[in-house]
Amino acid sequence: MLHAATALAYPEGAPWGAANPAAAENCASCHFDYDAVLDSPGLTIRGLPGTATPGETYSLVIRCELPGAVTAGFQLVAIGGDDAGVFSTDSEHVELAGAAIRSTMPATVDGAIEWPVQWTAPEREAPVRIFLAVMATNDDGSPFGDTPHFRTFDVAM
Repeated sequence: MLHAATALAYPEGAPWGAANPAAAENCASCHFDYDAVLDSPGLTIRGLPGTATPGETYSLVIRCELPGAVTAGFQLVAIGGDDAGVFSTDSEHVELAGAAIRSTMPATVDGAIEWPVQWTAPEREAPVRIFLAVMATNDDGSPFGDTPHFRTFDVAM
């Protein structure tokens, strides 16, 4: 269930590419009070195939279950050489940039949060790596007291 929250450290959303924990400017570079949770068991993507068909569109559900979080926001980035496919969604408070998608307003955590998105696989047959980051926040609008959660998914083609 999604509810608008009052503040966000980046009002326009996290910088593009911040979902990759190996990136120089990732979520943990700003939210560093607590250690980042790599390969977080609280993050899943329902509907993501292990092997994708080139050009096919998949309905996905980003789901996070982060005990102790008050609010959360996400970023999802696909990397795959020249083409990693395209994300789309009808959800409010979500911004798209081709192979990247992010929330622009946090959602209130009430057990679990889900964001529906679609991913159209690239036309060429090459593996795609998808990085998901979810920020578990204390809803004070600052980068302090928050915990970044990361998870990486590999899709064969």
